Amino acid sequence: MPNTFAYIMLLLWPLVALVLYKKNPVLEATFWTIVGGYLLLPQGVDIDYPLIPALDKNTIPAISAFFGCRFIANKKVTFLPSASIERNLMLLFVLGLTITVMKNGDPIEEVGRFIPGLSYYDLFSVIISKYLLLLPFILGLQLIRSREDQIRVLSLLVIAGLYYSLLALIEIRLSPQLHNWIYGFFPHTWGQQVRYGGFRPVVFLGHGLWVSIFLTMVLGAAITLSKAKLTVTRFSNSHIILYLIVVLVLSKGFGSMILGAVLFFCLKLLADRVSVKIALLIAITAMTYPLMSVLGLFPHESLVELINTVDSRQGGSLQFRFNQEGWLLDRALERLWFGWGVWGRNRLADSVIDGYWIGLIGMYGVVGFMSIFGLMFVSLWKGASCFNLISDHKERALLAGHLLMCALIMLDQIPNHSENPLFWLLFGGLIGRQRYIKQVQAEGPKAKSPDNIAVGI
Repeated sequence: MPNTFAYIMLLLWPLVALVLYKKNPVLEATFWTIVGGYLLLPQGVDIDYPLIPALDKNTIPAISAFFGCRFIANKKVTFLPSASIERNLMLLFVLGLTITVMKNGDPIEEVGRFIPGLSYYDLFSVIISKYLLLLPFILGLQLIRSREDQIRVLSLLVIAGLYYSLLALIEIRLSPQLHNWIYGFFPHTWGQQVRYGGFRPVVFLGHGLWVSIFLTMVLGAAITLSKAKLTVTRFSNSHIILYLIVVLVLSKGFGSMILGAVLFFCLKLLADRVSVKIALLIAITAMTYPLMSVLGLFPHESLVELINTVDSRQGGSLQFRFNQEGWLLDRALERLWFGWGVWGRNRLADSVIDGYWIGLIGMYGVVGFMSIFGLMFVSLWKGASCFNLISDHKERALLAGHLLMCALIMLDQIPNHSENPLFWLLFGGLIGRQRYIKQVQAEGPKAKSPDNIAVGI
């Protein structure tokens, strides 16, 4: 059971945000409000007020950041993106949710379980909760505009990762205990955090997988800044990168180590233009994975055999995931376009949902999947579309690294569910950069950063 301090931390976070916005530039305050909340607040604890969705470590910081931008920093941030494909995708998701609720008023009665039909209260709750999860994306596309903004966000990510790695090292040595010591309970299954004769750090993120993918993105940010010949701390870039690689390996996230190796290889050894093309190829693969699975075109068995040659335990884990998603996909096909809705209606009695994509399709159908994954894909596509408009080598390196990081985040949503506010902030930043680069091209080199221009409603 969570202790009192867990709830106190959630309730006090808006006050932390107030101090941050009073003392820091708006982008820096927004980063620490959103990312700090994600990294430090308790996992699996929420405050459930009547008539609104439960508020937790993802939504409270996002709300705090929005109000901090708008009313403390006096930044003219808007509730939705301006007229664009990303705005249309968000509205499509809302429309799809409405139809999902309308088509799922029937209860589910199966052996051992009963799930009531959905009501319009469920529609209101899901719309608000999903909007709050996308709020960092909306803020990112309005706040991350210039090259300096991009550098600042990547630098802050590296700084946050370096500090967080110290907590990870404590748990690697002593076992995942910090969440229990601070908040009074362990947020997940203990056995899943034991790997290779040691422990995976959990810290305050709920699972070792989420810590390792976070550290992977920190490594990607450090490599990107190094390639752009930018320093973050008094330590050399090579020492920081080496240290992060060691911590990532010690964190024992098999998939994250593979993603980290891809980041290192592409950003260190390949031209920026090639990295951008690889990022787009990865994004297309993630976007089309459900269709390939339905048509039997994705080489599931070959991939499992390949992983088995490296680690039979990981190969078995991957096979288990593929089996589960196959059964869940069969159920999703029964209500293909708009899904089964929430409260576990999309699950089988004994199913396990690992991948974010299969959860989306099962709950919200193809329309829901295309809306959410479409936001990720459009961010990458728009970011890549302005690469050729940049002539400065450092700026090209920053954009290529940012794109590849987001592409691998998108890919990780196939086997895992690692979606979080930090990642949405990074996706939004790609669109913000694209808008700013195009504005500079249109207005000339003297174009100013549109700090005082509203870009939506």
